[in-house]
Amino acid sequence: MTDASLLQHYLQAGETNISNLLLHHYKELGMTTSQFVLYLQFKSYQDRGIMNPDVRTIAKNLGTKERQVFEQLHQMMTNHLVEQKMRKMEDGKEDAIYDFSLLINKLALLNENDQEAAVKVENTNSRVETFNQLEAEFGRPLSSMELQIVNDWLDKDNYSAIMIKLALRQAVMNSALNLQYMDRILQSWDRQDLRTERDINEHEKRFEQRKEAGQKPEKKTLKKPKIPIYKLGE
Repeated sequence: MTDASLLQHYLQAGETNISNLLLHHYKELGMTTSQFVLYLQFKSYQDRGIMNPDVRTIAKNLGTKERQVFEQLHQMMTNHLVEQKMRKMEDGKEDAIYDFSLLINKLALLNENDQEAAVKVENTNSRVETFNQLEAEFGRPLSSMELQIVNDWLDKDNYSAIMIKLALRQAVMNSALNLQYMDRILQSWDRQDLRTERDINEHEKRFEQRKEAGQKPEKKTLKKPKIPIYKLGE
């Protein structure tokens, strides 16, 4: 067989695309490596419109026996990774096909759970960092009442960790290092819908500019003494 014919044979065989999410996490779905490869065999045919490939052919491709293929499929059905569905054909007859939608749904749910877990970890880290920043500036551990106030800021008022950090900065700069002062700052920003670091910094910059402009002494124009004008000859 020539190189050209080999290439043509390769291209005609087609390709099977597989999500990297499944490739990297199929074990977490309860799939064995054998079941994963078996799924790829079915997918290679179903992607080409052959929804009910011959199990004998798949067993031959895998170098195993039909009985082992059926055992693997049964185990996957028990683990809710595949189900058999009836399909009506064009001639009115019905045949059973293996539907792997359960596998895809389970994979999507796994990804969603991973993202939720990542968000929870990030929120926990932000909370701990907020407590550490406050205690570092206060020079002491926070009391149980103070911890409750900060938790309420985060959970009830939905103030972000960055808002609390910036309010702490304002309290330090104004020598008013207490949670009551910070609470007034946070409430003011919340009323003005200032929640990002950029918006808060721009707001504070404009405030300082107006403050400086209001404190500048007005220039007083000195009144010059009136000099009488005398007409010559008088």
